[in-house]
Amino acid sequence: MAWIAPGDNRQALMNQLPGIGDRFEGLYAAFWQLPQLPAATLELCRLRLAQLHSSELDWAIEEVPVPRAQRDELRQWPDSAHFDAPERACLALTEVHAMDATAITDAQAEAVKQYFGEEGLVAQLQALGVFDGMIRLGLLWGLADSLGEKH
Repeated sequence: MAWIAPGDNRQALMNQLPGIGDRFEGLYAAFWQLPQLPAATLELCRLRLAQLHSSELDWAIEEVPVPRAQRDELRQWPDSAHFDAPERACLALTEVHAMDATAITDAQAEAVKQYFGEEGLVAQLQALGVFDGMIRLGLLWGLADSLGEKH
């Protein structure tokens, strides 16, 4: 990552990108305040992306609290009693998005819209794009966690 900016963790990178880093951090922080989609549901989606991309760094981050049982059973979300129908709809869309965002079906989009409306679907898709990009770049750049441990 040194060819872009010095630093080996996300915060160090953001600090080296004046005019971009602070705006990006503002965008990222805004996702957790969206009225269209519960922050805990977005966190489940972000954590599922971390699992799918095998990002220990992103798995270790807790943006908003989610029940321990959900975190523990996230790999088994389709069959776990700890996830409700709206969360399942969002997680199903998340899994397809992680592989190929253009492969999201109308039925998957409609499932999210059933619970969160058109605005909720758009909010989820925008958040997934940012989360997915951050996770992939972190893996590509070998970013460290806040303790300096590489992942």
